[in-house]
Amino acid sequence: MPKPIIDLHCHPAMKPNGNSDIKDIWQPFVNEKAKDLFNKVSLRKLLVGGIVKNMAVYTQSNLDNCYKGGNRLVFAAIYPPERPFMKPSRPFKDGSWVQRTLLKWIFGKKVKRDVDNKIIQMLTGFSEKRAKRYVDQIYDAPNIDYFDIDYKEEYDYLKRSHLTSSSNTTFPNSPTFRLIKNFSEYQQHIPNNEVLGIITAEGMHAIGNYQSKDLFFKESIDTMDPTDQQNLKNSFVTNIQRLKNTAEFEFPPFFITFSHHFNNLLSGHAKSFADAKNRIVPGFKDVFDQRLGLGKGITAFGKHLIKDHLLSRNNGPRILIDTKHMSLQTRDEFVAIIREFQQNGDPVPIICSHTAVNGIATREKARKLPDMNKYDEDSYVSRWNINLTDEDIIEIFDTDGVIGVCMHDGRMPGGKFKKLLKENSRKLVTEEPVKRLHAQMFLTNIFHILKTNLHHIRAKNQADPADPIDEKEAWKTICLGTDNDGIVDPFDHFNTAEKLDDFQVRVVKAITENNKPFMKGFRVLSLPSEVPFTDTEFAELLLGKSPAEIADAIFSDNMIAFLRKYFTDAYLRGAAVV
Repeated sequence: MPKPIIDLHCHPAMKPNGNSDIKDIWQPFVNEKAKDLFNKVSLRKLLVGGIVKNMAVYTQSNLDNCYKGGNRLVFAAIYPPERPFMKPSRPFKDGSWVQRTLLKWIFGKKVKRDVDNKIIQMLTGFSEKRAKRYVDQIYDAPNIDYFDIDYKEEYDYLKRSHLTSSSNTTFPNSPTFRLIKNFSEYQQHIPNNEVLGIITAEGMHAIGNYQSKDLFFKESIDTMDPTDQQNLKNSFVTNIQRLKNTAEFEFPPFFITFSHHFNNLLSGHAKSFADAKNRIVPGFKDVFDQRLGLGKGITAFGKHLIKDHLLSRNNGPRILIDTKHMSLQTRDEFVAIIREFQQNGDPVPIICSHTAVNGIATREKARKLPDMNKYDEDSYVSRWNINLTDEDIIEIFDTDGVIGVCMHDGRMPGGKFKKLLKENSRKLVTEEPVKRLHAQMFLTNIFHILKTNLHHIRAKNQADPADPIDEKEAWKTICLGTDNDGIVDPFDHFNTAEKLDDFQVRVVKAITENNKPFMKGFRVLSLPSEVPFTDTEFAELLLGKSPAEIADAIFSDNMIAFLRKYFTDAYLRGAAVV
């Protein structure tokens, strides 16, 4: 029996929870299209269709897909949609004159709720009713209660889905969905005909009850009115306590992604929305404004929440922190917190659940490269600072953490790869070149993490030869984190959980054939030089593992080893890791 594929970050409940037309968490669904929502003939319909054409406007991690693709454990991220993600940047003052004109044509100079509703439906798969609820909140509600309304609603949906079974009659045995609380439950149920789930949360905003005026216009909790500030602080503290109360939430989140796309008033986030590709077509960043809080650090209260509430075991089980979406400054300050815990004999692993690498040595060097297309044009991987530097990779290794490598055409590539992908996609003779390119991108990220870890291990062993680290440990941090159903631009031909077993086979094939003559142009690249590894270098990096063993480590074994240590009552509630 193949080993269970484990996905460290996906959103199986987001679409079905937001759309009652989706029968259940197992069912596939396709979002409404521009042609169905807008007038039969209109420039707006054409332009909106262009904006979303590369997005996954269909379910990716619905559980039928997961079961078909061998994805037997999903980390189900609860994501209360950030309201700034649904509030276009009217009156569109950024970008070229053409871009501003197009955006005003699409969205209107003034608020057009019906247009916003339709675009939300297209992007998210939410129903018209749910989209309207969000838009009306943005413009009418004095506060946005992400926790008691949004988080709890999606949590309840997952809870209702617990122990349900697929109605797909093509399966020989109907699989069941089961939420689990610890690693012993994983061991007990993984041999069964089930898809298992571990709940996580994406964005610290998910725990707060915000005044709308603060959410949309304040940069930090420190700049708020004292009374409003105290009320927001109280909501975070109270709601974390509620999350850890298993009488109310039987399945508390294993970890929470602290920062996300927009300002949470607690910590800075990294830029994640794409720039315009040219002076005509707008980019995502021209539509939705991420600038408030962008690049900032962690507030004093944010640090207090991390140290004394989320990571504390005095108020219930520890909730770990996911660094994805953190700004460079926030990562600096978060690592300092984790080092304090280490110095006190309390190991806290750093998780980055769905990410890629940028090939830059340190965060300090990354600061010198602003997140702009022009700095990516001559690069194979994206250099944007949302992606991991070598410094980040080493810190995750040193804390015994994990890295979920994503499968994104939006987040991972630089200009060189995008050009190659475009050229090969146009040929339409065979899918093979595009599949090889995506395996190359994924493995270039994987082998860069491996190489960085291995160099770090060798440096530590040279400094302390009496207590050497096994070089094979260089593989231990690398896992899979797809971000399926997270409004992404996925790899063509490997765009849903149903294709994960195919992609695993492709990874084995790419490693096995890496040095073959027909793989010229598709070989795994060494970063930052962007030249293929030599045969000797590549063989050395395998560290004696076969291609199948490497794929098993990435897609399954490494995550199982991590859960065995940290997804236990002993660790989360107070005992040290052995």
